[in-house]
Amino acid sequence: MSTVLVTSAAGGVGRPLVRALAAQGVTVRALVKNQAQAAIARRDGATEIRVGDMRQDAVLAEAVTGADSMYHAAPTQIIDEVPIAERIIDLGTRHGLSHLVFHSVIHPEITELPHHTQKENVEKLLADQPVPTTILRPSHYMQNYLEFWEFIRGGLMPYPVSTTSPMGVVDVEDVAEAAAAVFLAPDEHVGKTYDLSTETIDRNAMAAAFADALGYPVTAIRLPPTVLLNPLSAAGAVVGGAARAITTLSPRRVSHLIRGAKEAQNARGIKTWSPQARDNYVQMMTYYDSHGLPVGDLSHLPSLLGRTPTSYADFARREVARRLSVRGR
Repeated sequence: MSTVLVTSAAGGVGRPLVRALAAQGVTVRALVKNQAQAAIARRDGATEIRVGDMRQDAVLAEAVTGADSMYHAAPTQIIDEVPIAERIIDLGTRHGLSHLVFHSVIHPEITELPHHTQKENVEKLLADQPVPTTILRPSHYMQNYLEFWEFIRGGLMPYPVSTTSPMGVVDVEDVAEAAAAVFLAPDEHVGKTYDLSTETIDRNAMAAAFADALGYPVTAIRLPPTVLLNPLSAAGAVVGGAARAITTLSPRRVSHLIRGAKEAQNARGIKTWSPQARDNYVQMMTYYDSHGLPVGDLSHLPSLLGRTPTSYADFARREVARRLSVRGR
């Protein structure tokens, strides 16, 4: 294998994918937004860097030219993925791209979710074009809840989704490992679509997993889905959750809650998103709040990994061990 282009290379899946490919001796070309992300990609093992907005034709053309294969994941805040996909197909056809792996989403057919519809539209484009393609459909990321890590350290697990919504989840690091396996044996995977799901779990069970890993109670609380547009709307839920957990709170845990409240005001950098991107995200959380998100075919991921996927309990233990070993209790 020669050069693999990874778009969104400093993102949640991009980073572990760059590391996984580099560890196998693959030459990785990272497409990132800015120089700060370029430095991250280099540390992760990328040997070639391209900087810019993938929505700009010249940036994408420079990134694709000379690459042999490509992993394409569009950032959540991009609300129209089709023009980018059309450009990738054109460039890939002209430059002889040997393999395109598209990062889609589980159940793209859910029409109530604009983000899913965008992925479905791209999948339809890819079904009728000449570049050899593999589609990966990951479930809801276990890592999404780490946006509220300081709250979790404090004993609360807030999120703008019901605490009892059944969510199909997957570990991002498993997604990256599966993607690397696809690149390392492309002939086995061209033309195939894989669901990347591990288990179904609600946030009460997620909080219990973190409580077990931390050694003290963690309480899941529901925030209104509109919290991403109006952070102040979370105040009542957070105060109420803290009041219910008051007997287990220590001064140190209270300090984590205070830091968590500050950090949550711009979770995912959402303040920089366009109004439509923010509205789409709220619509997604509203859907999950009412319906949850089903898992896909649970046989696909272990087949790609050659092992049992990471459970949520194992994920919680791993992340607590990592973060506390670096930052201290």
